[in-house]
Amino acid sequence: MPRLVEALDDWRAVRLGAQGPLREDVARLLNRKRASFLVETTEGHGTVRAEVLSLYIINSAHDDDLREMLFLLAQEKRLEETLGLLPTFRAALEKRGLKPTARPDRDFEMKDVGRGLARAGRDALSSSPMSGDAAAFAFSTIRGQLPPVYQDALAEAEKRWAEQHFSAGSVALGGFDHLTFGVPLGFYGLLATTGHGARSLARGKYEEATRELAPAALLVALYAGGKGVRYLSEGRSTAGVRLQLLTGLEAVELRLRAIEDTARRLEGLMSLDGLRDLARYIQASREAGRFVAVGGADAALALYEARGDVAKARPLLSRARPGATGAPPVKSTLASLVDEGVGHTREVVEAKLAAAELEATGPRLPKDMGVLEKHRPSLDAPQAKAQGNPRWREYVDYYEKRLGEVKEGKAAEGPLKWEGYERMRGWFARGLAFERTMVKLLQEDAKKPRAERRFLGDFDKPRVEANVGVRKPGPGLRYADALVIEEGELGGRPRRVETYSFKSRDLSRLQGPALQAQMAADAREALQKYGGMLDIRRDSLQPLFPGGIEVEVPRVRLIYEGGDLKPTNVDSLMAAVDETRGEVPGVEVLFQ
Repeated sequence: MPRLVEALDDWRAVRLGAQGPLREDVARLLNRKRASFLVETTEGHGTVRAEVLSLYIINSAHDDDLREMLFLLAQEKRLEETLGLLPTFRAALEKRGLKPTARPDRDFEMKDVGRGLARAGRDALSSSPMSGDAAAFAFSTIRGQLPPVYQDALAEAEKRWAEQHFSAGSVALGGFDHLTFGVPLGFYGLLATTGHGARSLARGKYEEATRELAPAALLVALYAGGKGVRYLSEGRSTAGVRLQLLTGLEAVELRLRAIEDTARRLEGLMSLDGLRDLARYIQASREAGRFVAVGGADAALALYEARGDVAKARPLLSRARPGATGAPPVKSTLASLVDEGVGHTREVVEAKLAAAELEATGPRLPKDMGVLEKHRPSLDAPQAKAQGNPRWREYVDYYEKRLGEVKEGKAAEGPLKWEGYERMRGWFARGLAFERTMVKLLQEDAKKPRAERRFLGDFDKPRVEANVGVRKPGPGLRYADALVIEEGELGGRPRRVETYSFKSRDLSRLQGPALQAQMAADAREALQKYGGMLDIRRDSLQPLFPGGIEVEVPRVRLIYEGGDLKPTNVDSLMAAVDETRGEVPGVEVLFQ
């Protein structure tokens, strides 16, 4: 590998580095070539183009790579000038939490005389940006090998420059999130193929994936799904059978599908905030990237549990593997959903999951001990559809608990089959993520002046409490997604309290009577659980209710997750909302 990297020119080395973390014995050599390419492209092709290419390097490098690049630039007395010429490069480094000016350039040496970045390089485009000289031809090769979004960014940058409205420091490139702009640490490299039309397919599928999936999930899936992608890259099935007839288009399709499947599983296992943290752990360290690439999704979860510390994650991973002995296995799948900042304590998550499981409509096994023993899942032998899925361990624990409840006669129903459990857990995790988003929106809304509020305009001084335990006859103890309480002056009136229920449900295929029936059923459920007289079970709210924490809730707001879950027929949707309002007074239906 060192000989290979040494033999590559700087641009080819940059492209190789975009495919994932290299071994330590070649990392420094690669970073030297990255730094050299950055300097030479600024001089040879101008700052307009260099700004875009600098982001390509940043987005495909780990934090420790970037620190080493800055060190190498400072050693060559190039850092200060490079940062000055490429303000977008500097801003992107700072966005990653790095301090590009922390290491100053070395002192002047005689060999520096006559050396330095050519000042004419700043305006390389000014002479003839599209000219056919050697530099323009060389850059056309680089342009063609960039991921599509970088090609688009180059075209936009050159257009702005040509119109004399371009400013390197204020170019729109800085507005891109570092997890969505083009290459999240090697995504594009794994899609490279010579198949006819593959580039356009890869571009379309990538854009579709970034719309439908959390960018952090895509980044983590690139590493955690590495084994499956490598099989596909080599043209093999998981059984090792050679796939001789795959076209280039089919290969790209399969690779993308493998990454997307892993990303969707990760979204079901973790909160969005957890995925963002995990993505940063991988970005921060080559070692972390290699650890997850080798260990897959289990390693990703172990790294999250260890807060990015690979040394601490290794023993967690070994205990999580089937057949391991020693300490209890890692319970990352549920632990990763805990977020105490929005009231998602372990107790709340487990209670909400139990309620979701009880209400799930997926296929179940009967409450028959003979049948349950026969279909008892094994941790060491997961079902075919559960191979490589970290949630299998969770399912085995769930099944064993339900088996015990059936033995004791305490179970209301038999356990869900694996497919039903997996589907239920995916929607459960998505629902928690939506709930977190809405709670934070309400908290921000409460801080605004009353006239500017979107949700809480009826309150003078709203107080937002998340996941509050409430009790009433019938449903028993439930956790209201959000409770909003008036803390302002009462003027002799009872203290105003409203409850919010957030729901992730796919209504996109429903319309007419079916849509109306579903929304009315959801509204009645919300009213039954969170409307009317409520006994609030949170001691910290006692001072607001000196007469006892039993309050009348006049209105429940049911807020659905919008986007791709929202009905596409606007007229049908509005009719269903109006029908629900009339059928279930006391519940207001909204879409976010």
